[in-house]
Amino acid sequence: ELEAQEMIRPNNRAQLEEGYGFLLRVRNELHYQTKRPSDDLHKALQPKVAWQLGYKDRSPARRLEAFMRDLYMHMRRIHLITRMVERRLALRPKPSRRIPLLRSLFGGGEKQETLDGFQVIEGELVPVSSRVFKDQPRRLMRVFLHAQQRGLEFHPDLIQLLRDNVSLVDESFIKDAEVHETFLEILNQRGNVAPAVRAMHEVDLLGRFIPEFGRMTCLVQHEFFHAYAADEHTLICLEKLDQVWDADERPFTDYTHILQDIDLPYLLYLALFLHDAGKGMESGDHVKDGTAVCLQVGERLGLSPRRLSRLRFLVDSHLLMAEVSQRRDIDSPTVIRQFAEAVQDEENLAMLTLLTFADSLGTSNDLWNDFKNTLLQSLYRRADRRLASGEDYEAAEKNRLAKLKFTLRDELPPHLSEEELEAHFNHLTPRYFRAHSIRHILVDLEQVYLFLNRVTAKRNEKVLEPIINWHDRPARGYTSLKVCTWDRPGLFTTISGALAATGLNILSARVFSRSDGIIIDTFFVVNAKTGGLAKRAERDKFSKLITQALLLDGDSEFEEQTMVKREDTEEWQLPTRIRIDTQSVESRTIVEVESEDRLGLLHRISNVLTRHDLNIHVARISTEKGAAIDTFYVRTMSGGKPTDENKLDELKRALETELG
Repeated sequence: ELEAQEMIRPNNRAQLEEGYGFLLRVRNELHYQTKRPSDDLHKALQPKVAWQLGYKDRSPARRLEAFMRDLYMHMRRIHLITRMVERRLALRPKPSRRIPLLRSLFGGGEKQETLDGFQVIEGELVPVSSRVFKDQPRRLMRVFLHAQQRGLEFHPDLIQLLRDNVSLVDESFIKDAEVHETFLEILNQRGNVAPAVRAMHEVDLLGRFIPEFGRMTCLVQHEFFHAYAADEHTLICLEKLDQVWDADERPFTDYTHILQDIDLPYLLYLALFLHDAGKGMESGDHVKDGTAVCLQVGERLGLSPRRLSRLRFLVDSHLLMAEVSQRRDIDSPTVIRQFAEAVQDEENLAMLTLLTFADSLGTSNDLWNDFKNTLLQSLYRRADRRLASGEDYEAAEKNRLAKLKFTLRDELPPHLSEEELEAHFNHLTPRYFRAHSIRHILVDLEQVYLFLNRVTAKRNEKVLEPIINWHDRPARGYTSLKVCTWDRPGLFTTISGALAATGLNILSARVFSRSDGIIIDTFFVVNAKTGGLAKRAERDKFSKLITQALLLDGDSEFEEQTMVKREDTEEWQLPTRIRIDTQSVESRTIVEVESEDRLGLLHRISNVLTRHDLNIHVARISTEKGAAIDTFYVRTMSGGKPTDENKLDELKRALETELG
């Protein structure tokens, strides 16, 4: 009947019938084994049921693995098909929802804006045609990024179309650098990664794109403490890590600040995604095998040697922190010293802590308790203090920077000198070099070179104009904007205001000031209305506004154009939270702002900071799940560290008033 009403395909019907028959045979055999109508397939009964159903491999582990994999596979198919039917049935009584869909596919009605071959209808992505993926196979990956960035659901017709076209994921697709870029950008959306990855898995795209993960589908884990198959365990781990991002209850809130400070979230999510990829391989050592797999996948995805090294550490050491915190004497200075030496740096420690926490909760909620949480937190804090103050860490940091400088020296284009490279290292903090790839460092060097050339030119009317560089990143769903100019009070306010006036929303930003007074700011922006890439008109308007403001030093016309009107809304909004920290950094005060994302938000925050005579030295801007979580490292206009409690209280109240 479902097939006759076109709720399911003929192959879906065959899968349902086959799966239902298998479940009935398992249930029947289970009743024979227990001699009563029991439907609980306990571990002790699984080998007997498997044997009676024809699983005769000589190895008990292998025949049990084969039986349980078939069982989970049938259950998974039944679940996905019935959920699809449920979605279709939910649509049937609502003709108002079906009519727009039919109009979108066959023409007529109000014209909808098309996004990369899809339309947004009542919060769902709908394909414009049945050839949308055949025309551009890369859309198979991009569609998940579109849904993730805009908070959209997939219409059942789109889900079916994805399943029908996963055969397009061939060798060329797997090796496509643009597809890799899109996949890594999906993993970079911290707090919102798991839904997209699970959706990929449910249409069988994920296992085809990353065959090393596909092998884990419905793979039974023989450890007594694992409650899930390997693929499901991995997806749950990603969900647990997502929960950390905007947590409002313990134990997740204990780790939120750590996740907020991670510079490369996609690397952490990739490590968590691959941490058990060695399960079920021949050697039996899943850590060793998993490390080899992660290197294979990382190289294929185009990770740099530095990022590959960090990925390798995380997968190779993913059991280390749980073992040390729960089995070693963490009150012993020797244990802390040895652990800190193994971890090497603060970024590794932060990522490993989060991976350990997510992996533990993803194994089984029942196995995590306050005692284990306290041990993990204690180990993290003690190792963090050791790394921040230890000579070993400083020596390792110098060694890493020296190696990076050596690599960059070989990559320098002819017109850039070694003196300019040396100056770049001398004028920037180590954090800049941790957060940027070699390619991006070279781009920044080029920006500085062009700017200094313009400044030193004797006959150049544009001597004080900033160097502006735009680069579309369609695979990542945004446009990157780089601005290089002299630092000055309120500069960040000026740039963010110009972007808001242009109609561009800032997804994230990297803001760094060189000690010689040159700023290198990178903004990742989208059209505030459509979420699309920045258009030529928007770029030209921004360039005109920013140049006008910087050359005229506070032009009144610019101020009028960059005033962003507040939107009155009765809808519930995320509460604004302000935190001011004078302890963590010796030379600067940290101002953290968490608020509902909206156009012009950064401009309003930075405006308040400027009015309170504070200059932004470094900024870490991120927008996740509709929330803006922005961190500013500030100094006074005279270069000192703001510490006056009364003034900082005034600043906090001013920010709350402005954003409330």
